[in-house]
Amino acid sequence: MNKKRILIPIVGQGSITHVIRTGMLDEISKFCTPVIALLWQQDDLVEELKSKGYEITFFPSYKMTVEYENLRYLINLWYRSKKVKTPSVALQKKYLNQFSKTQKSLQLRKALRERYYHLRFKLQPSYIKNVLKNEAHIVKQESTYKLFAEWLNTLNVYGLFTVTPFLPEVDLIARQMKEMGMPILASIHSFDNITKRGWQAITFDRYIVWNKYNKAELERIYPILQKELSIEIAGAPQFDFHYNSAYSWSREEWLKKLRLPSDKNIILYSGGPVSLLPDEPQYLKALKEAFEEGKISSNYVILFRCHPLDKVERWKNYVGLSPYIIYDYAPSGTSKLDHVNVLKEDIIKLISTLRHTSIHINVVSTMCVDGCVFNKPQIGPYYDDLKPDKVELFRGMYMQEHYRPILRTNTLNLAHTKEEFISLVNNTLESPEKYISNCESCVKEIITYTDGKSTNRVVQTIEKFFAS
Repeated sequence: MNKKRILIPIVGQGSITHVIRTGMLDEISKFCTPVIALLWQQDDLVEELKSKGYEITFFPSYKMTVEYENLRYLINLWYRSKKVKTPSVALQKKYLNQFSKTQKSLQLRKALRERYYHLRFKLQPSYIKNVLKNEAHIVKQESTYKLFAEWLNTLNVYGLFTVTPFLPEVDLIARQMKEMGMPILASIHSFDNITKRGWQAITFDRYIVWNKYNKAELERIYPILQKELSIEIAGAPQFDFHYNSAYSWSREEWLKKLRLPSDKNIILYSGGPVSLLPDEPQYLKALKEAFEEGKISSNYVILFRCHPLDKVERWKNYVGLSPYIIYDYAPSGTSKLDHVNVLKEDIIKLISTLRHTSIHINVVSTMCVDGCVFNKPQIGPYYDDLKPDKVELFRGMYMQEHYRPILRTNTLNLAHTKEEFISLVNNTLESPEKYISNCESCVKEIITYTDGKSTNRVVQTIEKFFAS
């Protein structure tokens, strides 16, 4: 019996972890023939997949004309304000605007232009209908559209499964495949993607999500999904590693591999990306100064984990070297930070770090949930000493729609001042048991399932979907 050929895009670190490292791809291959579409060339990843017998193809180059990108810009303005209807977009925009290097006059002109279009969307409903109609026509005139259509035609695939439906390249092939009547299925990689990503040209036939909030977000944006019961809550496959002892070194091995002192307890600081948190290194520097001033016991040291979409150099340059800080990094690409392989050892290092550190510090990060799996006290800086007059803009980042359920569990201990920050560090180190009572509720609220079997649920949904 011939298996159905299913196109599966691998476009960055997240999709490698979600699809390949969880074992999902191997399970899918038992009932279909995966056709792996890579967005970039990486020899070790290609060799690994080919050694398992997987078919590999590469995305064509994606480049649209200015005319089309301008249309897409207008549609995204409408989509975020009229369809997504989330406070997240405005909160993040207001915070990041203060770091913009664009001249004030140009910023003002852009703001006025956006206000003009928002008024047109409100007062002239036919305007966006015409824009959408125009986009549907113009996109098919684009050379990239034709290039992708020709590429798809050579693959002879039956359907599409993706964990990155919002990526422009994936959105383009999804709309082409849906127009051809092919079944398309999306498993949303992260719980913030639905409210933080841009407009999609089509809705997928079925979605798989982490939690009830993601389901409600999709139903709000695409009401037809509620009628068709097209959303499955399966949990977060990338959290299955947390519940698998095979993905954790012993404390002794972990200390040795990361060259950490065996006579110290370790504080974990998980850094955020520079694109979202340009001023975040101030908090690591505050910890360094507290150590130097004897405000935190020398029985501890900080392990700083750099975000995969950041460079550790920006932290080292701002904070400086210190006997109290060990700088670590996650794998990142050269031409594009997200374009890099993620190995099993990289995942083991992360899970071991979560397991063996004493307390966790992070800013508006999913790492809060990761740490809660291991019942570690969570601390979030909630002040801004570099721009104290803008502190409410920074605090607004915690109020984004996807993050509010975390705050409501009262798991994250927010530090409103530098003094409170250092005090919380000391208190959680001294009495961690007082700060972990809500960890389990936080995990269940965000990833729904704590049995380590979310990958199995996703695979079962995929098999049923393509069998129907």
